Amino acid sequence: MSNIEFDIDKVADLSMLSLSDEERTQLEEQLPSIVAYVSKLHEVDTSNVSPKAYLTQEKNVFRDDVVVRDDQEIEQVIANFPKKTGKALEVPGVFE
Repeated sequence: MSNIEFDIDKVADLSMLSLSDEERTQLEEQLPSIVAYVSKLHEVDTSNVSPKAYLTQEKNVFRDDVVVRDDQEIEQVIANFPKKTGKALEVPGVFE
């Protein structure tokens, strides 16, 4: 799998990423090993697993202690958040 060449610009475009030259170089080096690692999933025997094993008809199921807020409250939280893009709230990263 490591012999596969990737068009990093195409991958970045499909992923909606803007890559610096340094990031592009790093991704060119790392992407083949990432794909090789993920391809190990082909070795897992899933013949006895139903394709719908984890589907459910339930929607918006919350724990009892979860409070569902109305749209106005949610909009107010979003408006007061320091960093945001649209309705996505930007928080500090936890991984390096």
